[in-house]
Amino acid sequence: MFLTLTGKEIRQNGKSLIYLLYIVLLVVFFASQLGGIGSNMISAPKEGQEDYSRYGYKTDISEEDIMRSALGKLVTDYYHDVYVTYPVGYTKYVTPSEDEKAEIADIIRETTGLKNDRQIEESISAFYAENTADGSASASYSVEPMEDLTYDTFLEKMARVAEILGPGSEFTEDRMRGSTMIPLDYEGAKQAYAELVEKDGYTGGYARLFCDYMGIVAGILPVFPAVTRMLRDRRAGVQELLYVRKASSAAVILSRYAALAVLSMAPVMLLSLIPLADCIAAQGGSIRLDYLAFLKYDLGWILPTILFVLAVGVFFTELTDSALGVLIQAVIWFCALMQSMNRMQGGAYGWNLIPRHNTQMNYGLFAEGFSQLVKNRVLYTVLALVLAGLTILVYEVKRKGRLRRRGKILRSRKRVS
Repeated sequence: MFLTLTGKEIRQNGKSLIYLLYIVLLVVFFASQLGGIGSNMISAPKEGQEDYSRYGYKTDISEEDIMRSALGKLVTDYYHDVYVTYPVGYTKYVTPSEDEKAEIADIIRETTGLKNDRQIEESISAFYAENTADGSASASYSVEPMEDLTYDTFLEKMARVAEILGPGSEFTEDRMRGSTMIPLDYEGAKQAYAELVEKDGYTGGYARLFCDYMGIVAGILPVFPAVTRMLRDRRAGVQELLYVRKASSAAVILSRYAALAVLSMAPVMLLSLIPLADCIAAQGGSIRLDYLAFLKYDLGWILPTILFVLAVGVFFTELTDSALGVLIQAVIWFCALMQSMNRMQGGAYGWNLIPRHNTQMNYGLFAEGFSQLVKNRVLYTVLALVLAGLTILVYEVKRKGRLRRRGKILRSRKRVS
């Protein structure tokens, strides 16, 4: 009975307009974010390269590194008179008052020793003259702090800058630490590439990068087919007819849930074949590849997210006979995305619905945070199953006439036998 119902659900839902739109949005997002992977595959580093940033960044960031990077950004923003903040995830351009600009200039003098606009211009021009190749900068502009500047004093000064610029400033300690990215040197790049080849089977790194991006849309898009499916019977006016069928409540709900999971995962797994093919073509048999890496990451990383999103949509739609599940999941997704913005380089997965690892490198950070990632994925799988179980209970209560539509929990005068 369960398999028969699941097959029927797959056939019906697979032809729906909302599911076809789901596929289109997945493909568009993949093409826009990951479509260029094939032309930019990582190869072994060569000694003497000007820039090794594509192999990753140093993880042992010092306080001096943070100060140099943050002061470089502050001086650049002041010089161009362009200040950007990111309140609740959107870009906002801030224009300080003349008094506030003067205060920022004083902070620059007190922390860097650059005494006036002429010295600032000379410093920036000299940096780009030295670090520009083929018309593009090969390093980020940084400024040496004053010799007697302590880290605590530096934080106090940056806190004042953040206060001037307002919410979402990049000069809070967390944002400055997260944005301090120092490219590896040749030895570091060699080690990073060796880990990619030997420990990751090369494809493992690209599978993580694929899941990093696709996890973003997996955290929201599946809720739309789920809610649409759960509302379909109500719109067709066949709910009461379905309630009296012989199939158990568990079979009905789980078959719908399983069908939605299969349909949601299928295009994700098919899209993952594209970067897998790129990896195979790039290496041409020169190294041993892990051909199953994308399958393992798809099921272990993306599937728990999709299961949870579907469960939210299915449960709240069945409970309220409305599209409330879309709104609830949108809030969850937005909060998860904001929480993950400063943790994109991997190794700090926490309990976020959308784990981030926005690089094919950094295997060491992945290995370090792997146990936490497993706990994270297990948690959301369990939560999804709990919500699916609650959906079965709600459906069973409805079959007995105790739960009316639009979320009003009342005992009906009539029972459906």
